[in-house]
Amino acid sequence: MNVPNTPEMLAKLRIARTQGIGPVTYRKLMQRYENAVDIITDWHGISAKFPPLAKESDVLRELENLHKAGGVLLMQGDADYPAQLAELPDAPLTLSVLGAAETLAKRQVAIVGNRNASAAGLSWSKTLSAQIARADVVMTSGLARGIDTAAHEGALSANGLTVAVVAGGVDHVYPRENAKLRDMIMQQGCVISEMPWGMAPTPNLFLRRNRIIAGLSIGVVVSEATRHSGSLTTAEYALNYGREVWAVPGSPADPRSAGPNWLLKNGATLIENAEDVLRDLPATPAPYVLRAVPQGDLFGAVEHERELAKDEDDAVGAAMTPAQRVFGLLGSQPASFDDLVRQSGLDEPGLSGILVELELDGHASREGDGRWRRA
Repeated sequence: MNVPNTPEMLAKLRIARTQGIGPVTYRKLMQRYENAVDIITDWHGISAKFPPLAKESDVLRELENLHKAGGVLLMQGDADYPAQLAELPDAPLTLSVLGAAETLAKRQVAIVGNRNASAAGLSWSKTLSAQIARADVVMTSGLARGIDTAAHEGALSANGLTVAVVAGGVDHVYPRENAKLRDMIMQQGCVISEMPWGMAPTPNLFLRRNRIIAGLSIGVVVSEATRHSGSLTTAEYALNYGREVWAVPGSPADPRSAGPNWLLKNGATLIENAEDVLRDLPATPAPYVLRAVPQGDLFGAVEHERELAKDEDDAVGAAMTPAQRVFGLLGSQPASFDDLVRQSGLDEPGLSGILVELELDGHASREGDGRWRRA
């Protein structure tokens, strides 16, 4: 599935690999110009604040290394780019993939937690992962020590599929002891990263990685995690994206239970087994809707990048799909079909089709009197 290195594709990759260019800036540039080739042609005239454009020779070398390893590069706008990520305001500009890229289009649930997990926590997480994988749900995690490793191993033990989202380039094996596990994942799923080939993982990249784990998934299970664990940033992203957040309760005497227990006190769903996750699990993540009030650092975790917050009027909201707009109008209180027609601006057949799709995906429910609410 290697995509030809067309001038447009190379131009997009050069922009994506330019230091300081993130999803919001990239989107603005693509809205202003007809194509990426025009952007790099006019690079010096766009803004004196922009850093030098990434070299074409560098991106060609990256593509060559990736393709030699049997990998592919997915870019925003590609047909194979995961749809559940594409609608998010901070979606990765690129995804390097080693393994079966088609795994990314399947239904996914994430399991995250402590690197220094207890034996009981590791065993429980591995069992949970195996049971969920047997239900034909892809298990997604970050290939870290501890709970992440148990999640991947559980899915593999059930002959299921699993996705590992890594912080550095896909060629970097971290931690080193997971080299064999990484190879197995590429046979039963894929290893992905938004970072270029050759980039070593750094602490800030692990935080950026967490938003991809949350964005790919219908929901995130938090097993053992301390109160200020990076796993809670994954839960925060999940909440802000409208994903489910499940938490595994634990003893108040164990610091590794402080994170899940805090989540439970603040609205996460308690789970005790795989059935608690699989029950009423929708076919796809709920459509993303820009939150009226940003959550901020809801879980009190370390600071991480929030490009959308710097420019909320950059209207991912203004570019909402009809399905996102309709989902945003639904709430726990039922709304009449006529009200939805008026407030969405859609005609009746168009609205009906979207509501039926949302209902089939498990995101909307029709009352006996014909009114609609979120499921």
